[in-house]
Amino acid sequence: MSQQQEYVRGTDYGSSTNNSGNDGIGAMLSGVLRDLQDMVRGEVALARAEIKEDVGTATKGLTSMAIAGVIAFTGFIFVMLAATYLLNIWTRMWIAAGIVGAVLLVIGGIAFMSGKSKLSTTNLKPNQTIDSMKENTQWAKQQMS
Repeated sequence: MSQQQEYVRGTDYGSSTNNSGNDGIGAMLSGVLRDLQDMVRGEVALARAEIKEDVGTATKGLTSMAIAGVIAFTGFIFVMLAATYLLNIWTRMWIAAGIVGAVLLVIGGIAFMSGKSKLSTTNLKPNQTIDSMKENTQWAKQQMS
């Protein structure tokens, strides 16, 4: 559990309401508003933490894709030259270059799909914050009634 989640979970939202009944409606509403402000601050902190975590995962996927592209391109250059000259022993140069190029494109495609699958598992929607906000809305409705 992150520090922001502990803050949100550890906050006693009902502490400033429910006074002994001697306070007026204004004091009660003031307490509810203060609690709502605390909840909103906590939810914003939780949303930031969730989004930061998800962006980190997306960055890893994009980095993998970029590295795969650089490796595939570098490999394309060197292997293309070596394999082309090797295949040139048995075929014409243009046929040898086409064979080597096709093989390397397949390898690069596989590396790209691997990075894409890492990226597709990333969910940038702050689910915990949304659930918590729903609970807070229900709490606020109960406090107002």
